[in-house]
Amino acid sequence: MESRKTRSTSFPRDAFGQAHVAKTGWEKVGKRLTVPNLSLDKFESKLNEVQQYVEKAQLLKVQRAQAIQERNVALSELWDLTKRVRNAAKATFGDYSQELEFLINTQEGD
Repeated sequence: MESRKTRSTSFPRDAFGQAHVAKTGWEKVGKRLTVPNLSLDKFESKLNEVQQYVEKAQLLKVQRAQAIQERNVALSELWDLTKRVRNAAKATFGDYSQELEFLINTQEGD
């Protein structure tokens, strides 16, 4: 991965939308607007590049939400199984048995 100087990450939440508005406006104004060291084509190229990052970030956000949901379902199922094991130990050995303590980790010095 290429090392880059870190830049300030201060920008408005709607920076991408504002860039679209600026591009559209620049297209309407045309050649009457000149920006030193920047052309409309360069601006549009950067806008397209950024769009790929925005789409990637959105996809990762959705994937993260799905992964969290899947994790929560799996943990819920595991918790139900854990409770079944402990309840079986209670029924088999009694509420205050040493065997149950092993399963709920109440003993110190294990």
